[in-house]
Formats: sequence, structure tokens, C-alpha cells
Amino acid sequence: MAFPGIFYEEKGSPSLPKSVFLHGLLGSSRNWRSVCKSLSEESHSFALDLPNHGQSFHSEDSTIKGMARDILRWLDEMSLDSVFLCGHSLGGKVAMRFASDYPERVEKLIVVDMAPRDYPPEHHAPTLDAMLGLDLAKLGSKKEADDALSKTLPNWAFRQFLLTNLGQESSGFSWKPNLRTLRNSIGELSVNPLGESDRYEGPALFVRGGKSGYVRSEHVPLIKKHFPQAQITVLAEAGHDAHVEDREGFVQALRSFLAG
Repeated sequence: MAFPGIFYEEKGSPSLPKSVFLHGLLGSSRNWRSVCKSLSEESHSFALDLPNHGQSFHSEDSTIKGMARDILRWLDEMSLDSVFLCGHSLGGKVAMRFASDYPERVEKLIVVDMAPRDYPPEHHAPTLDAMLGLDLAKLGSKKEADDALSKTLPNWAFRQFLLTNLGQESSGFSWKPNLRTLRNSIGELSVNPLGESDRYEGPALFVRGGKSGYVRSEHVPLIKKHFPQAQITVLAEAGHDAHVEDREGFVQALRSFLAG
């Protein structure tokens, strides 16, 4: 734990190059464990819980720019001058914003299945509404939570991902993320995190999931506009969670990019 209350997990020797990984909406540092383990011989990796997620602090400021500032404060507290920065989905938006605002702190940028464009807030609103609609006081088990969520969220695997956010103590169940603030902010979190003139001139890698619609061929000019050195890699058999669905392919692409 480090100021300002950002939780992180780390892997690899402190003598190795530093990498920082940021998860997507309703994710946590655990989403990057396998990748960090795979890189443990070549990178000192930090996987963070974004503000209002996991075990990190809660705040009414849930903007992309605010989260980028929080990452900067965390880097300062950790005495990390410049890092390889990798973000998936919402974490990719934060990483893009951070690289544009603080380019001197980013050695190389990696963005996983996210483009600098607007996304429909309606995609995430039903999920947050379903989670907020659970009466946690009446839950006797996570199985009951799963059954209740299944009425509006039919995808079993997705529900299991969401339920990693449900904490259980002797006093009962509680959500780890700051769901209400995230729900209130979903419109702002869904829009393009960059302005017209925002740019990062350093090396950048954008990893697309071939089966995902989040980044398509028509978005490549937008990427190149803001990240003129961007390389685009497609993991053909992966969806939006490309680093999970094709971890081997993702790690191979990441190694090649970081070593280049």
C-alpha cells in the first residue's frame, strides 16, 4: 500500500526494469497476476487496483484525468521515475491519459483493446445497476448473489468475474468497488479520454482482440493521430480480455515490444 491509498501487487526483482499494469472497469490487480508471473524474470512488475476498485481508496472523483493524477502520486511515492505502462480497457484509457499528461514518466506505452474514442455508456450501466440492486443484507452466500445476478446477467463467466468484487466478513457481504460513484460517473468514463491536441510521442503498442469490437480497423487513424509511433498487434483468437484469453500471445507481443 502506498500514498494515496493505492493497493498493488508486485512480482520480479527490484533490479529489473519497472512495469505498471492497470486493469479494466470492475477488475483488480489480480487480473494481471498471470502476466506478471510470466514476466518475472525480465520485469519488476506492479499491478495496481485503480481508485474506487479492489482494495484501493474510494473517492468521489472518478474521472480518467483524476485517476491519472493518482497514478502520478503513486509513482512519486514509490520513487519510480519512468516505467513501462500497460492498461486494459478502462485502465487503457487511464494509461493513454497519463502518457499524454506525463510523457516523461512513460518509457513505453501498452494499451490493450481500447482506442481513443467514445464508447456507449449503456454497455456498462446495466451491469452496475444489477450489482447495486442486490440486497446484500439478505445474502447468505455468493451462490445466492450469483442466482440473483443471473436474472439480468445471463453470462456465467462474466458473473464469476463480477463476484470477485464481493467481499465477505463476519458482518456480512459488501462490494469492494465504489459502485455508486462508478455508476454516477459511467458517462464520463465512457467518453474519449483525450482531447484533440493530446499526443504521446513515445513508443506505443496497441493490442487488439481479433474477436472484439472495441478496436476496429477504422480506429487505427485515431490511434496514430494521438500516438504517432503506435504499433498495432492483433491477437486473432482473443476477445476484449486479450491478455487473459491469449496470455501466451500477449506476453510474446509484450516481450518483443519491450525489448525492441
